[in-house]
Amino acid sequence: MGPWTAEEIELARGVPFYVLLRFIGAYYKLDREYRSATSGDSIRVLVGYGGRDFRFVFTNEKWVNELIPPSKRGRGGAGAIDLAAHITGLDFVRSVKICIDAHESTDGTL
Repeated sequence: MGPWTAEEIELARGVPFYVLLRFIGAYYKLDREYRSATSGDSIRVLVGYGGRDFRFVFTNEKWVNELIPPSKRGRGGAGAIDLAAHITGLDFVRSVKICIDAHESTDGTL
């Protein structure tokens, strides 16, 4: 699994998306006109990172990249570790490290 405890992995998984995006230096903007047809808790966020564009819909800890066709694998996930891996293309271990570092950059206040 890596050099982390289960508690550290859960902490990494729970980092808010905006903390992670800010930490990795991604551009992001909330789509204030977005209205979900299925969930009032959903928001759409436009993201730019590493010359690539993403359009995420976040519903609680789950997310989906709308720019990837529904028939493709890897279109969505849950939590910050999956999000970090999706955006950066890094493996699980490096994505956990990014999330832990992002959490620590907030002085522990999420």
